[in-house]
Amino acid sequence: MNSATPLLIRPLAETDLPAMAAIEAALQAFPWTALQFIQSYAEGHRGWIAEQAGEVIGFAVTSQVLDELSLLTLGVRQDCQRRGIARQLVETVAEQGREEGAAVMILEVRKSNAAARSLYRRLGFVENGLRKGYYRAAEGREDAVLMALILDEGGR
Repeated sequence: MNSATPLLIRPLAETDLPAMAAIEAALQAFPWTALQFIQSYAEGHRGWIAEQAGEVIGFAVTSQVLDELSLLTLGVRQDCQRRGIARQLVETVAEQGREEGAAVMILEVRKSNAAARSLYRRLGFVENGLRKGYYRAAEGREDAVLMALILDEGGR
């Protein structure tokens, strides 16, 4: 993918679900399945797509309950990583959350995923907890690091 081609961040459409599942399957040892993406969409979870030259190259899926926005999953096609696409997706999600009254954005990330944790810290997230054995892993279970970003200082 040519990095000179403009990047479009747009709302998720149902037709994007197969591409999202394919990206997820290539990135994760224990990915969300196509059915999980379909169910998430059917339940009304929001999503954002990173598209370049008409191709889906990244995505973010969120859920908002009252003033709490949860980043459920985020992925960028491997050949398009390290170009700021994940950052743009997270910033878009955060801005949309602010506009819709979210005071905080939360997420879980694998403890071993140093690159993602570093990205989230650069975006202002703080690590504020641990879920023991949250993720499936090749050797049993892996802990999730809980992270939060304050979106509305008056709300929290």
